[in-house]
Amino acid sequence: MKSSKHLGISLGFLAGTTFGSGIAFLFRFEPLPLMLCVTMCGLAGILCGLLTITIWNSRVQEG
Repeated sequence: MKSSKHLGISLGFLAGTTFGSGIAFLFRFEPLPLMLCVTMCGLAGILCGLLTITIWNSRVQEG
């Protein structure tokens, strides 16, 4: 269970920061807004990754 939480955090962070840097590139953000966008998307990715792993583990335990 613990390793799957780490997996959810790391994959969520990777996906969120990649998504955030893509958005920042498309909108041609300056350095400070770029860092803010990547940080906020990374944090959102972490939360989504944890939520996904939690839901997945609860469904695996049911079945």
